[in-house]
Amino acid sequence: MRLFFVTISLGALLVWIVGCSEPTIDEGVLPFIVPTSTDADGGSWKTVVLKAVTDISVPQPLATTSAAYQQELADVKNGVLAATPEQNTAVNYWAYGAVLRWNQIARQLVAKYNVAPGYDYATGQTTPAESANPYAGPPYAVRVYALLSAAQYDALVVAWRAKFQYNRPSLEQQGVISRAPVLDVPSYPSEDAAVAEVSCQVLAYLFPNEVAFLKAKATEHKQSRIWAGASVPSDVKAGEALAAALATKVIDRAKADRFGAANDPTNTWQTALAKAPYDQKWTSLEIPARSPILPLAGKVKTWYDSTSIAKIVPATPPATTSADFQKALSEVHDIAAARTRDQSRIASYWDNGPNTYSLSGLWNLLTEEFIRENGQNELRAARTYSLLNRAMQDATTASWRMQYTYFVPRPSQIDPTIKTATVIPNTPSYISDRAAVSSTAATLLSYLFPSDATKLAAQATEASLSGLYAGTQYRFDNDEGAKLGTAIGQLAVAAAKVDGAK
Repeated sequence: MRLFFVTISLGALLVWIVGCSEPTIDEGVLPFIVPTSTDADGGSWKTVVLKAVTDISVPQPLATTSAAYQQELADVKNGVLAATPEQNTAVNYWAYGAVLRWNQIARQLVAKYNVAPGYDYATGQTTPAESANPYAGPPYAVRVYALLSAAQYDALVVAWRAKFQYNRPSLEQQGVISRAPVLDVPSYPSEDAAVAEVSCQVLAYLFPNEVAFLKAKATEHKQSRIWAGASVPSDVKAGEALAAALATKVIDRAKADRFGAANDPTNTWQTALAKAPYDQKWTSLEIPARSPILPLAGKVKTWYDSTSIAKIVPATPPATTSADFQKALSEVHDIAAARTRDQSRIASYWDNGPNTYSLSGLWNLLTEEFIRENGQNELRAARTYSLLNRAMQDATTASWRMQYTYFVPRPSQIDPTIKTATVIPNTPSYISDRAAVSSTAATLLSYLFPSDATKLAAQATEASLSGLYAGTQYRFDNDEGAKLGTAIGQLAVAAAKVDGAK
């Protein structure tokens, strides 16, 4: 009980703090990425939301010999020479990478909104999440990352196609000395403008209260490339236009992905609970008891082949009266009674509760390191995040589907003497979404970054065990979650092998 009130108090303090000002990303001063390739064939890669890259046309640019273009070029040259300290700060900030910066901004917003709806003791009601103030718990967070990165990837495939179709020379080839590293690809349309605009519009749809913040970021991002000497205004305008056309299509997909009903406003989950094929049913351990988190999130539209995902069915969990279950429960009890310092560290690190990036965001942060170390250009970085985040959302969806099929109780519901190291999630136990998401991520990333496969496997194993160490999951939750996650990761790998990227 004491832990509960401490948690509520800290949560209220954090809500008050984030309500006072925008949270900031502080992940240290990072060096510029030096891309190892230009991926000149990127315009032929398979798109995600668009049926074909040709669904969005980019108009032919003015000739570089035209008076209008020459004036743009002269203005940029003069602007680079007269850049202010504030402009240079913006140039350096965005030169770290358009995809990476907007992924950081998404993580920042997820952390800000990753606060569960509160309980009103006066009315005895749980405060519902508002559409303009969404609760960015695990299913919503991973959806944010998936929609954002799919949009960024498609925008860049369209941009890459137009770049090499029209082949407007980079400004560096026309004598402009840039203030930041610029990938040696044709300048029209601007890849940064495309990422800025589509990221802004998709995130604004997902976080309606943040429109002003996002528009300011996008405006600075686009203008920074002109200040840097990387683009002329017509490059930026073309990137912005293609992104606006794409954003409409991405948002249309979001409106139809069935997430809008995931909160189950008519409480159909209670009927499913009564019919659940398990001998003892889950109940909320919150004080007071509350409805579970997004009980219909298991019905959200998947990104990869839904038929294949539906066929990945975990084993039936052991009944509470079985010897296997009693053995699993005893293991949780014994670990909780003699939890080591390292087990507590692991439980805490992978917990990702309120006011964090969520688990999927942590994997995005870890992936940023691989992108930087491998020198991925904007297009390839977007592909990495798109493959990863779509797979993690599907793993979350499949996990939620299992949880609200069996309604297996958390260990401390069966044995109240079990003391947990973290807050108990207000969801059924089987299967572990943490194990599923982490195994999915490790499987896909090991394909993209094979030299790091051993490290990734170790991270996924640790993440899977973290719930057991915390006292919130049984080992069979983790084992079946890992199997499901690995299988979905393999579906993502299969898709990556045929998307056209070499």
